[in-house]
Amino acid sequence: MNLCVIQARMGSTRLPGKVLREVNGIPILQLLLQRLSASKLVDRFVVATTTNAEDDAIEAFCKKNNILCYRGSDWDVLERFYEAATSQGAGDEDHIVRICCDNPIHSYKVLDFVLKSYHQSGVDYFSNSNQEPDFLEDGFDVEVTSFKALKQAHQEAKLLSEREHVMPYIKNSGKFSLGWRKANPAYLFKLSVDTEKDLETVERIFSELKDRPDFSIDDVVDLLQRKPEILEINKESTINSGYQKSLREDRQVK
Repeated sequence: MNLCVIQARMGSTRLPGKVLREVNGIPILQLLLQRLSASKLVDRFVVATTTNAEDDAIEAFCKKNNILCYRGSDWDVLERFYEAATSQGAGDEDHIVRICCDNPIHSYKVLDFVLKSYHQSGVDYFSNSNQEPDFLEDGFDVEVTSFKALKQAHQEAKLLSEREHVMPYIKNSGKFSLGWRKANPAYLFKLSVDTEKDLETVERIFSELKDRPDFSIDDVVDLLQRKPEILEINKESTINSGYQKSLREDRQVK
């Protein structure tokens, strides 16, 4: 089984409630799932949110739209992610995809590209992003790992940064085989939604590409090369600022 776990929570400090904020009238979580649902390789999607009261809204949204939902730890995202996978019956022969809900421009084509590359490579972990400086496709990030590697990380990861961000132990412990490949080598943009300006940028992209509702990363690259002024909207926004904050404040928690 290829299981896609989508992390979602309402408690963003920079853009509270962002996963249910709307892009052209559609909540970000709904838009993301619509854009990924055409995947030919994912067998099942599950949303992983927290047990915090503010995330009742996410659970209610999932129930209303017949979307699988798992609720777990707020701060220990690795535990929440692992338990979301096991709640769907994942075992040692299965493969787990991680996608964050703040990527409404995401594309099933990129998702399938990364999954196919992962299976062809035979490694424990594969991504098109999250590895500076050579592999960053912010807004189209996909990480895939074997359930075995995820289980071992859940058992062994001890640093706060490893628990908060799910994959660092797999990437940095030296115990797992790793691979990266970008879906579009020309992609150099910050298009995940963390701020109001990020949201405005994404809305502009959807407006510009409204005639291609299933646009992919190549269409976005072409658009931003033709109209670089769009990138001026969120030029102050930075990639992976949350992870960098975790590293600065890191401590052992397990």
